Amino acid sequence: MKRWLALALLLTALLTGCGGAGSGENGNGSSDQNAAGHTGGDLAAQAQQDPWGLVLAAEDVTATGLTLRFVQSGGSPSGELETGSLYWLERETGDSWEKLEPLIEDLAWTTEAYLIAMDGETEMTVDWTALYGELPSGSYRLGKSVMDFRDTGDYDQKGYYACFAVA
Repeated sequence: MKRWLALALLLTALLTGCGGAGSGENGNGSSDQNAAGHTGGDLAAQAQQDPWGLVLAAEDVTATGLTLRFVQSGGSPSGELETGSLYWLERETGDSWEKLEPLIEDLAWTTEAYLIAMDGETEMTVDWTALYGELPSGSYRLGKSVMDFRDTGDYDQKGYYACFAVA
């Protein structure tokens, strides 16, 4: 449990915001764009600017959850792209991001791996009611750790974000 918490905190410290020029890259390979108003082709074009060819998009956003879409197109991953159940939420406060504290103190995540389709799209439904309750209106981002998995103990990992707004 402590190792997962330490890993989550380390990843959070290494990751930067959703701001920027909107190119899909902001220094950590994370998406700068919300999917609202973008077609799948636009997201695929953004994904091609990422080293792993990946961009995340938030869709069907409510105060209690969203559909997270992973779009992979091009890039040069050396293995299979995978993600787990772990995620975190941050709220925009002025010109910075503040990590939201979960309502559950001893939070444990399951360890399954979800494959991200190469040259395609993968969707994941996220309901954060149990972890964060209902979010008030504002600008947020959901963070996910993605792994370029080659073999046991042989992988690269980096964080991606999907920005969204709760009205």
